[in-house]
Amino acid sequence: ICLILQNKTSDLLCRLQLEAVCKPEVKAAVLSAGGYCHYHFWYLERLASPVTNARLLEDLLGKIEKEYLEADSGEAAASLSVASCPVCCSCKEWEEELVTSFVEQMRRPDFRAAYERSSGVCLPHLSLLLKRVSGREERAFLITSSGCHVNNLLRELRLFMSKAQNKDRSRGGERDATYRAIAKIVGGKNYRAG
Repeated sequence: ICLILQNKTSDLLCRLQLEAVCKPEVKAAVLSAGGYCHYHFWYLERLASPVTNARLLEDLLGKIEKEYLEADSGEAAASLSVASCPVCCSCKEWEEELVTSFVEQMRRPDFRAAYERSSGVCLPHLSLLLKRVSGREERAFLITSSGCHVNNLLRELRLFMSKAQNKDRSRGGERDATYRAIAKIVGGKNYRAG
């Protein structure tokens, strides 16, 4: 789920970084939202050229100046915030679709077998899935499989630490275990659905 969200977010941000400058309807939507959330604005800063960023920022700051800073009282400026980050909104919709699809696919034995062989889902998505799954058997499957996934990851973390202590540089599949452990606990990086 995280990997799909990460890829879709990256594709959306690549499109938005240009379309928010070139397409009036996209620009209007981004300006009406007040831009992007903190996370996605900084993501776009790294993604787009400084000139592309300057074009959007000029329009956004012009809107802020006109709507929030021209009044003397400061009341309008005190309420200044991003209304609803368009990227976060898209991610939330996609996440909802993926969780729904996952729950539907769990009925298929081939899907369950593939899931057991995979590294599973992150704990935040496991929580979402468990809230959606009503059947006792499906819940037990998710919990049991997730326990196996975490157990395998723990084994790889321990192997990674053991090799590091022994100065063993022969890295195997455990070489990225710390990255995968963080992703397991908090979810994948480079997307945000909130």
